[in-house]
Amino acid sequence: MRTQTYANHRTIPPVYLVAGVAILTWAGYNLYYAVLNPSCGAWLAAVGTTALLPVWFAARRNSQKMQDRIIRLEMEVRLARLLPGRDLAALTLGQLVALRFASDREMPALVERTLQGEFASADAIKRAVTDWQADWQRV
Repeated sequence: MRTQTYANHRTIPPVYLVAGVAILTWAGYNLYYAVLNPSCGAWLAAVGTTALLPVWFAARRNSQKMQDRIIRLEMEVRLARLLPGRDLAALTLGQLVALRFASDREMPALVERTLQGEFASADAIKRAVTDWQADWQRV
């Protein structure tokens, strides 16, 4: 099994990229054709394929939003186990998403550093993780 690190944790599924390129190419061709050969059918094809672009974008974004909700719940349960009685309501979703990569051993210290405002961004939190816990199921 490959090791996940900060350097390789961000990926975009190849099928998503291929679909985006195909839709964009198709829409571009239909727009080009409609300009050169204007007709109702040509413009309908151009508008129809162009309308697929926001659908393509929303398909991935909606999956990510659902995963963010699941990560929030997972991290609330995990932090309640690791830091019982600690008020963690100040942690933002971005911070929780970044903290999920930390091991249980280093989590309490990273949470404290986060709550003290030591990290300027979620990216800074991920860079501070030394014992990276992989998440291969992220969309």
